[in-house]
Amino acid sequence: MAFNVGVVIVCAGKGKRIGVDKAAIRLKNKPLFYHTYKLFKNIKEIAQIVIVLRKNNFGLARKLIKDKRVNLVEGGSRRQDSVFAGLSRLDKNISYVLVHDGARPFTPRAVILEIIKNVKKYPAVICAVKSRDTLKSVRESFVKNTLDRNGVVMVQTPQAFKKDLILKAYKEFNHKNTFDDAQLFEFMKKKVKVVDGSYLNIKITYPHDMIFADAILRQRSVKL
Repeated sequence: MAFNVGVVIVCAGKGKRIGVDKAAIRLKNKPLFYHTYKLFKNIKEIAQIVIVLRKNNFGLARKLIKDKRVNLVEGGSRRQDSVFAGLSRLDKNISYVLVHDGARPFTPRAVILEIIKNVKKYPAVICAVKSRDTLKSVRESFVKNTLDRNGVVMVQTPQAFKKDLILKAYKEFNHKNTFDDAQLFEFMKKKVKVVDGSYLNIKITYPHDMIFADAILRQRSVKL
């Protein structure tokens, strides 16, 4: 089987926590989804890129992205509905797929390449970082107990999967509400490999995240 990798970039959320359509947030005069697309643009293993957007952003995407590998798909009401819509658009020759949050435009190239390398060996691969803070379980505004942070990680995207297995998992468990795509493999009792993520791999969720985003862009002197 040819090692062809597809990418599903999910950027169809309404951005309730940040107060605007997240996909169209501007960083250096370009929308957020465009920065995220560029992460995968020059990776040779990437044969197809599916960008899941709200329909009103299709025109902007077509104007900015002239890449024959790119397909646009309309998102669903839940994130997992959007992911499944993107997965369903992948070509038959795609053997593995990366699912990535459109709101993570700064994933280091080294992290992406490490995930691609590992998905050749494991059916599911995620990236994660260790918590720098003490973690506590809280119920009704009171501490229930303190967690051992040595056994806990903060999970990021991209997450990579064997395409046939992630499609099977979605068809079987899409009725359940999940926290991430890898959780479907937990339902299937399959191992999920964890590789190192990056603290720069921030997810733009709240207005103050834009401060960090602007700082990262200035540091990298991104040319657009």
